[in-house]
Parts: sequence; C-alpha cells; structure tokens
Amino acid sequence: MGRVVKVNRRQLLLGGLGLGVAATLARDYSTNRYQAHLRSLAESQLNEDPNQLLEATFNSDAKKIYQGQILIKETKLTQPVTPYNRQISKLLIQCSKIATQQYLTGKVIPSYDGSISKLLAYSNALAGYKQIASFQGKEMATSQKVELNIPDPRWIADDPLEESFNEMGKSLINSTINQAVKVRREIPVYLGFVLSSSEHNIIVFRGTQTGSEWVNNLAAISMPYTDPRSRQYFGKVHEGFIRNYLKIVKPLPREIALKLDPSLPCYITGHSLGASLAVLCALDLALNAPKLRPNLNLYTYASPRVGDATFAKLHSKMIPNSYRIANLCDTFTLVPPTKGLGTFLHVGQQWSFLSPQGDIMPNHVVDTYRDAVEKQMEKQTPQIFTAKFS
Repeated sequence: MGRVVKVNRRQLLLGGLGLGVAATLARDYSTNRYQAHLRSLAESQLNEDPNQLLEATFNSDAKKIYQGQILIKETKLTQPVTPYNRQISKLLIQCSKIATQQYLTGKVIPSYDGSISKLLAYSNALAGYKQIASFQGKEMATSQKVELNIPDPRWIADDPLEESFNEMGKSLINSTINQAVKVRREIPVYLGFVLSSSEHNIIVFRGTQTGSEWVNNLAAISMPYTDPRSRQYFGKVHEGFIRNYLKIVKPLPREIALKLDPSLPCYITGHSLGASLAVLCALDLALNAPKLRPNLNLYTYASPRVGDATFAKLHSKMIPNSYRIANLCDTFTLVPPTKGLGTFLHVGQQWSFLSPQGDIMPNHVVDTYRDAVEKQMEKQTPQIFTAKFS
C-alpha cells in the first residue's frame, strides 16, 4: 500500500461534495475507537490555546490567499483579440445541455446513433448546422474493487488546524478512491459532437456525469505535459483531466478539425468536465491543426482549473480568444485550489454572474448557466476580488 495524499482543512471545507461522499464511504472504514482518537487529538489542540491557534490559522490562510493572488497577477495572460459574443455564448451553452442529453440517451438506448436533432434540448437555432461527427469514448462499468496508490506530495504544514484533520483526511480520501475505482468492463459512451455551418464550426464536450469522472475531477494531482507531436513543454496539468481527454478515441478531435474550413471561426466549448476537455482540445488543435489556430475561440462554462501558471500563460498565447463563464456561487470553479497538490490557474477572460440556487449541485448544473446566459447576467470581472472585514 502506497503513501496517501495529505488533505488539508481548506480542501475538506471547499470540496463540499467530495467531503460528503468521502464521509459516507468512510463509515465502514473508520472504527469508533479511531474516531474517538481523532476527536481527542483535535480537542487537545484546541484546549492548548484557542486564541493562539486560531490566530495562527488565520495568518496561514491569509498568507496562502495572498500568494495565490500574487501568482494570478504575475501570470499575465494574453487578452482576447475579439470581444465576447453573447449570441454565440447562448448557442454554445445550449449545445452543452444537448451534449449531456446525447450521453444519457446513448446510455439508455443502445441503438441511438448520436444524432442531436432527435434530442429534446435540440433548438431550431441549430437548423443551419450539419452534425459532422460525434465523439465517443470508453466508460468503466463497475463491480470489482481495485486498490490505488496515491503519491505523497510531502507538504510541510504551516496551519496548526491542518494536523488535526490530516489523519482523518487520509482515511476519507483512501476510502473514497477505493470505493470509486472499480473495474468490470468498458462500454462506449458519447462525449460530445461537432457542428458545421457556412458561418462557423462548433466543437462541444459534455459535462461530468459519472462517479469515476468526479473522482478524476477532485484528485488534483498535476503532471508535466509535453505535446507528443511538437515536443513543446507546456507546464503541468491536472492528471485526471488528461486521462479524460485521452478517453476520446473515436474520432480524435484533431482528425475532425483537420477537415474543417480553416477560414471560418471555430468555437470550442464545454461545461464542467467538458470545459476542461475543451481547454485541452483547443491547445491540441492550435498545435496540430495550425491553419485553424487564428480562428479558434474557446468558451467554457463552470470550468475547473486545468494547469499551472506556465500552462495558463502559454495556453493564452496559443488561444487568446478564450472566455471563462462562471457562477460565483459555484464551488466547482474553485477546484483544484490555486495552491495545493501543485499549482493551478484558470485560463480565459473571466465573465461571471451571481446565481445562488441554495445548494452545491444546483449552483453548478448546466441549466443554471443556460438561464444566466440567456438573461445576459454575465459580466466581465477580474480574477482577484478584494474583501474587507471589520
């Protein structure tokens, strides 16, 4: 059994969904005696000097937030050349909803051929488009548990409260992954589609749907990324997102892109997991379909952070016309943390809106984003917000 990830207090609080899943799955793993030991450990630390402990914790939080803000400020991303297009954005977020229905229909009806015109979310606004491809990949059906070793990032904790949560965090993350990573067989599923018209082309990726995809989303382990063809190094990226992108096996996005008219704008889009796939696809096409590069446009919705500062900076140079639409109440746009198991920064010019739906998932779902974009609620906003507390 390998060493496990050290989970800090901030990750446990921010990852509300992940913590809920982990706590549920850990019931059988943790004994009453072990839980009592953890409570005793936390209480003993609090009893030492609560004021001093809290002060140290707040100072640690402030330091990490400040470091993250400085990193964002110093990573000067290339700004878009063309303005954000609200009409296109309305069309693209509708396509994201259609991509979700495409996936679900394929799961339920084995004879379904991937045609989006048969779906309930299909709109007459797409009547002038021809569907020229559907992306397919492999999805794991589950039965047998498989153990997984997680590398230890060897963090040095400077937050006193973190130590109280680390042992519990190890148990939770182990239990979550041991329960979630199971293998029986691979089944074909739809991951998105490509549309073409006389005015522009659209490449769409669907959002997160399965438990294993959520585990990949939350397992924020970074890895070096070098383009396999050009051999150019692009910094470090989220390992789970790369794994998901590599599951697109039929056809490869670049194979379809090479058939598109390079003189037309090409819009790449996705929601949630689909947003991370869109970010990676845009870079893939910029490198391996260079004739398309001047007309590539990236619109993402509810996107997590995909790579480090090097990746974000080089990505913005390759695809400057990049826009990230985010609900400020959506916690999934805050993962992975800027500083955690590696460094992660967003890509794209930020356009945000405020739409509280009363819970974690409703704040995140594609319909919340579609409603906000339809109402033109999104505004261009800086990535750094300054808050004052009295």
